[in-house]
Amino acid sequence: MLQERVVDQGLAGGRLALIQPRSDDKVDLKELLQVLRRRRFAILGTAAAFVLLGLIYTILATPLYTASIQILIDPRDRNIVSNDINPANLASDGGVAIVESQMQVISSDTVLRRAVAREDLAADPEFGGTSTAFAAVAARRVLALLGVDPEAADRSNPELKALRELKRRVGVKRSDKAFVVDVYVTTDDRGKSVRVADSIAQSYLADQAEAHGQAARQASVSLSARLDELRNRLRDAENRVEQYRAQNNIVGANGVLVNEQQLTEINNQLNTARARTMEARARVEQIERLRRAGSERGSIPEAVQSQTIGMLRAQHAEAARQLADLAARVGPRHPSLATSEAQVRDLRRLIDDEVARIAAAARSDLERAQAGEQSLERSLEALKNDTLSTRQAFVRLRELEREVEAGRAVYEAFLVRARETGEQQAVDTTNARVISSATPPRDRSWPPRILIVAIALAVGLGTGTGVGLLSEYFDDRIRSRRQLQALIGVAVPVALPALPRRTRLRPSTTDPADVFGHPRDRSTRVFAAAIGRLRDTLRDVDPPRRGRSLLITSATEGDGKTTIALHLARAAAAGGERVVLVDADFDGRAASKLMRAETRSGLADLIEGRTILSAVVVDDEATGIHLIPAGNMSRPEPRRPASAEIMQRLIEPARSFDLIVIDGGSLLTESHVRTFTDAVDDIFFVARAGVTLEEDVRTAFEGLRFNARKIRGAVLNAAAMDAA
Repeated sequence: MLQERVVDQGLAGGRLALIQPRSDDKVDLKELLQVLRRRRFAILGTAAAFVLLGLIYTILATPLYTASIQILIDPRDRNIVSNDINPANLASDGGVAIVESQMQVISSDTVLRRAVAREDLAADPEFGGTSTAFAAVAARRVLALLGVDPEAADRSNPELKALRELKRRVGVKRSDKAFVVDVYVTTDDRGKSVRVADSIAQSYLADQAEAHGQAARQASVSLSARLDELRNRLRDAENRVEQYRAQNNIVGANGVLVNEQQLTEINNQLNTARARTMEARARVEQIERLRRAGSERGSIPEAVQSQTIGMLRAQHAEAARQLADLAARVGPRHPSLATSEAQVRDLRRLIDDEVARIAAAARSDLERAQAGEQSLERSLEALKNDTLSTRQAFVRLRELEREVEAGRAVYEAFLVRARETGEQQAVDTTNARVISSATPPRDRSWPPRILIVAIALAVGLGTGTGVGLLSEYFDDRIRSRRQLQALIGVAVPVALPALPRRTRLRPSTTDPADVFGHPRDRSTRVFAAAIGRLRDTLRDVDPPRRGRSLLITSATEGDGKTTIALHLARAAAAGGERVVLVDADFDGRAASKLMRAETRSGLADLIEGRTILSAVVVDDEATGIHLIPAGNMSRPEPRRPASAEIMQRLIEPARSFDLIVIDGGSLLTESHVRTFTDAVDDIFFVARAGVTLEEDVRTAFEGLRFNARKIRGAVLNAAAMDAA
């Protein structure tokens, strides 16, 4: 938006208000709306043309019909067998990816080729078949005469051409948050659209069943091809195990090595032998301890337990009793007593001998137990060494056995899996089904009349707006106050509004608000207010003074300067000033005609000296305006009066009035106007909105030269009703 800055220049005879325009990147929406309003007929005409073309297209275009079918695709295939080759469990987002992939499968060449074959679309003219219609035959013949054959590449393969056309007419879309896929088919016939959609669905289901069977068949063949190799590997591994067992003498029973069994048995025997040795040693030590202690020899546990010693002890006790009896009855020298004593001694000796034998037997048992223990220890050490060697060899044996077990497990798994996959070839695990069959569409899908008309209207309005804006851009006529200010650098205090066509000028009215006879009309009220602001502008530039002269001029004819001059004079008169309106437009004489004084003497007579000022002034009592008509010219081409003559015969005599308003001619068509610019105090420049050219304004201002400083403002007029 242009920013206004008033620069006051002190000049003789007044001050000049200049506008220093400054560019602004902001868009003036009000001015843009005015441009669109001015170009509304072009915009609406362009939009109407586009809408008409859209309607013609909807009438002439071949109608197309779209049929749809819905297929539910469960990403988890039916788990008919426990070891199905298709995975049953999916990741959280894996289902969507699978369904999206299946959508690509539905529109793939493999599925669509099946549909083309099912419906024999290669022979259908709509899908590339040879059409027998007169227009199509004629078009082919004309192209053949011109040497153009666009179907030469597809004539040898009609199926490929039908496939390409079908792909262009098929659409696949997945419903949001669901595994339901919609398949759309568009043709020029309702029934054909339904048939092709059903055919595509059946082709897809058949393709999926065949794909699953083919996958199972390929898996079975691959597994069977590996069975022989796995069987041979397993046999070789088992042979290596047996050979290694024989080489390292690794023999076992019930899963335990013989060496380990022997080692366990000998270890148990050694423990038993050590226990016997310890027992025998304890018995010998006890016997020796009792003998060394001088204890009764018969008190040894073995002696107590011995039947022989028990019998001898009984005999010894009997002999001792008899000896005691004899000693009591006979003397010490009695032979019977000696015999009894000898018998007691013999029995005691026998007991000692028996105890000695027991001690010797105990020592023999100890020696035998020690010998057995030592033998078992030697055997144990030998078995330990053998076991260590066997265990070292057994490490390699276990490795070989693991290879055998792994090979056996793989072989058995491949064998079972090969048989399972072989049986799965005839089982269809696809979990997809048609949940909504195609039905004949009620309405055509193309061309959509409402949509095309709406698009045509939008494009037409956009194109019309663009054309209007371009026309406005290249238009050299003045349209706005900002444009006029930027062009001449002079303030434009008012822009007079356009008035209704029914408005008629009524110069005899006394009410400034009723200048056009419609006081209640908003346009006339705005017009009256604008004239008032124009008068205030004149007062703001210089303080009011008596005899002030004001020239109202324009660049070309028809800019409405007479209307502005008349109503500015009326506004000043209504404010109590004595105003004289001078009609200096000798060609148009609009002011004189409006005031019905075109036949009276006037300005021309005054300048040429044929009369005086008081004789040519016409008083209008209704408006309070004093008028000096244009007058009668003495020659067809009026001479250009000198500024001195104007000052002497017009301006100076009219100093008795408060304001002298001069309705001047056009600067580019009437040469005498420049003389008036030299004589007057102030100038108002008028431009007609949408009529005055920028170039004319520039030329007019260049012609003013130094008198341009007298311009107090410019008026953009859209309400001019007079011929001038």
